[in-house]
Amino acid sequence: MGLLLGSGNTKPQYPYDQWYGVQGDFNSQDYKLKRVGNLDLHRTLPIQAKLKRFVENPDGSVKYYLNQNDSRKKDSGATALIDSTDGNVMLEKPEYYFKLEIEGTKWIRAYSEYPLPGFIKMERKTVSPWYATVDITNSVAVSGCWLTWNGDEIARDSDGFVILKANAAQFRGGSGAGDAAKDGTYNSMLGMPRTSISKAGVRPLCKNGTHHGAYRVYNEIAWLQRVEYASLHCQDAYTETLTADGFHQGGLGSGPVVNGTEWNTWGSYKPFVPCGVTATLGNNTGKVSYTIKGWTGGDKVVQVTSYRGLETPYEYLWMLADDVLIWHADVSIAYVCEDPTKFTSHSDSATTVPIGYEAITELPRTEGYVLSMAHSTKGYSFAEKVGGSSNKGYCDYYWTPTGGSTWSAVGWYGALLSALASHGANAGFGFLNAHYRSSYATAHIGFRLCRF
Repeated sequence: MGLLLGSGNTKPQYPYDQWYGVQGDFNSQDYKLKRVGNLDLHRTLPIQAKLKRFVENPDGSVKYYLNQNDSRKKDSGATALIDSTDGNVMLEKPEYYFKLEIEGTKWIRAYSEYPLPGFIKMERKTVSPWYATVDITNSVAVSGCWLTWNGDEIARDSDGFVILKANAAQFRGGSGAGDAAKDGTYNSMLGMPRTSISKAGVRPLCKNGTHHGAYRVYNEIAWLQRVEYASLHCQDAYTETLTADGFHQGGLGSGPVVNGTEWNTWGSYKPFVPCGVTATLGNNTGKVSYTIKGWTGGDKVVQVTSYRGLETPYEYLWMLADDVLIWHADVSIAYVCEDPTKFTSHSDSATTVPIGYEAITELPRTEGYVLSMAHSTKGYSFAEKVGGSSNKGYCDYYWTPTGGSTWSAVGWYGALLSALASHGANAGFGFLNAHYRSSYATAHIGFRLCRF
């Protein structure tokens, strides 16, 4: 079988000039990928350009799109209401068509706006652009932003504390009611992501067709970023400057990096970036400076990244993925469920596969930087081999409990994505923590609201 659609040509012939993608090699340690397909599409990036924030109706349909350059405005330019009371703020991942092809050690991931031969349709999916929180009054998971602004700067009082909307107490993050005593202080959890809650705890809060099975949409967005930058190293230095050929280069840089010990002192590892800090970027990729008050040694300034509307895509909080379970025994296997009604935490010691979960691939038995990933025809990807580094292979880390000679805790585990603000080079789109059971909950684990 030849490689996909004449991909060796700089300009494939019609109709095969309607796709673009990247080529990699399972045996290569180079994180840089080869751009293939129509190179003009690598410049215009038509699929990535359709990632956009919007406010949804209760049934998930679009109430109105938000402005390309400022999420505080509607697409029309009128003022938007993004505190969730007008509807959840969501990020739309558009539908497109995808094909995976493997020949020998080389693989190609190809993308098109059109149903080309052999391509499969990747359905529209929506996800909260930032970590979600909980409407305490109505016991429902929501996505919104409760910041107020002075021009393009976040409004603050005379003590430097963030000034939030009057209804922010209804949307307390962290541990929820357990953090009420912090309201009005430097480490207030008002308007912050909700954490300290397990997958099973989030599930009943997801109403009106929402869920928190974020792996599938997160993985798709991750690959759109890798195609855009032709790189597996998402933490590579960020630059807005294009190459001489008009392509994006580098990566997204680091997230809002902090020292773990100092984070613990400040707020016991609870969230420190309010939801929606990057509203002023709209759907554009970029970084926003945010000042944390009360940090060890004085004010702490962090850089908050957004990739085409996806705020803090990695290196902030661990992210729950209710659509993935990990089986650890004599082998380790990643399972994915595509039906939110069948999402489950499963019994840790169960010996049967839960209904609706499909085995995707075996995972490495030792932890380390991911060197290569297994790819599925549906676009899923999971760590296949470790042995990379912070600048080799996929440049992100895989954690598993199975590496020790005394390990014996056979059974079902959950999946945590993204990595923490204190994890440094370990973090990234390809990070996977398969070390903890599904019931695990702690101060630095959050979730994203999904609908698909």
